[in-house]
Amino acid sequence: MNKKPNVIVMFLDDLGIGDISCFNANSKIHTKNIDALAAGGMKFENSHASSSLCSPSRYSLLTGRYNWRSRLKYIVLNGDSASLIEEGRQTLAHLFKGEGYQTAAIGKWHLGMDWEFLAEEDIDYEFYGITKDSYDDGRDLSVMNGRNGIFDQKYRTHLVEGIGIDYTKPIRFGPNQVGFDYFFGTTASLDQPPYVYIENDRVTMVPTRVTGVSKLNRGSDKQQQEWELGVIADDYNHRECPEVMQRKVLETIDRFSGEDRPFFIYYPSHLVHGPILPAEPDVGSSGIGIYGDFVMQVDRYVGEIVAKLKEKNIFEDTIFVFTSDNGASAVCGYPHLLSLGHNPSHIYRGRKADIWEGGHREPTIISYPRLIKENGTTNQLVCHCDLYRTFAELLGIVLGDGEGEDSISNLALWKGEDVPVREYIVHSCGNGGLSIRNDKWKLNVVKDGGGAWNDAGSFGPFELFAIDCDVEEHHNIIGDKPEVVKELLSVLEKYIRDGRSTPGGVQANERNNPDGHWEAIGWMPGYEDYLKTLK
Repeated sequence: MNKKPNVIVMFLDDLGIGDISCFNANSKIHTKNIDALAAGGMKFENSHASSSLCSPSRYSLLTGRYNWRSRLKYIVLNGDSASLIEEGRQTLAHLFKGEGYQTAAIGKWHLGMDWEFLAEEDIDYEFYGITKDSYDDGRDLSVMNGRNGIFDQKYRTHLVEGIGIDYTKPIRFGPNQVGFDYFFGTTASLDQPPYVYIENDRVTMVPTRVTGVSKLNRGSDKQQQEWELGVIADDYNHRECPEVMQRKVLETIDRFSGEDRPFFIYYPSHLVHGPILPAEPDVGSSGIGIYGDFVMQVDRYVGEIVAKLKEKNIFEDTIFVFTSDNGASAVCGYPHLLSLGHNPSHIYRGRKADIWEGGHREPTIISYPRLIKENGTTNQLVCHCDLYRTFAELLGIVLGDGEGEDSISNLALWKGEDVPVREYIVHSCGNGGLSIRNDKWKLNVVKDGGGAWNDAGSFGPFELFAIDCDVEEHHNIIGDKPEVVKELLSVLEKYIRDGRSTPGGVQANERNNPDGHWEAIGWMPGYEDYLKTLK
């Protein structure tokens, strides 16, 4: 490779595989620009996020490490959480930066940031126009989720998220500290406070008031256009936010393309996560309602990025990765969409947060005209965390023993070789339950899909599917194949204990709370002793 390629990774939020017309012939949404990107590159039809939720799947994509090894064992981060990525952990941005790349992250971060947090007695409620008594439900904040290395939802945070931050101070550890030269974006999803724009390590404007609803319903479309209770700055607008990010991406391509060095842009888009508020140019464009319009906004964005790359004469020299972080959310309004003949999960069972295929099988497209031939399609098993080692191989980088522990290079597929590249993938779901699968079998080590909150008896081998012929996961044959269950559990246990699924030295997994309890692996022999090895 004589010239290092530019790289754009566009990581959508809650976009279902059934929403993209080139992946679903029955889709009621015609995504012409995304389809054109696929026609000029390769579709990955057996491509998976490591998790069916957003914070964990982002961690895996950027680090090449399974998310459940981190301190976050289930659910997602709060918007005002401290950083999940460990200090010293290598990321995709470090990988590119070490090769002389310009690096930028623009959009939804949702991996936590080390803010300057205020002591409880120093929070100025009056500054936000409220009183403490009005927003105090008696929760114990002596130990908080997302603080001091604790990532466990059994501990609470402020009812008004973002109220405990000193916004006049810089962020001490965030995107700039994990390899990105430039960051512009928000802390988390479109419906998660604090509602502020952040440029590098500073907010563009200090929030001054409170907005949103408490205990937002994310399990249906009843509050489809609402957002969570938290602080907001005067320059922030929920409907405008995705447009602000898109403009910033196009401006950054303009700026970076004027330099001699290649660039890496990580673009975690806020679309199509709730609140579902399509931009004015896209309202009515799908013909099936506001969720379809939101997907059409994504399609417009892809078209604009491709047009910009071609305007700069760098499209052929740019790797454009398009994918989503997990399956479609219930907020999209499944009953309404299904009544119109549109299924965001396509033929697959489940949705966001589920261990079933609809939770993590993603519409992945990679365009790179210098290497990837047009109209390519592969059904080989791949995972988002594989991007790490794929880019390393492409650039001739030898990885250290303690990085990309679960990443497998897919470069052979990019070159058109129809060969298996990975044997197993371990997935996680909303309550932290795991599954392990290969080309033939999928073992779900969690009850009822795992999309709900933890409860007693949730974890253990509950479902086995012959995934090669039952991809819709209709026929649970766990009682018929004890030898397969035993074999898959053995591999999963080894991957857990080794702290990796690739060759190399044993690595330690992290604990998520002071006692280290990790209910999702409580089925494992010697569980209590294993907990003592967590760091």
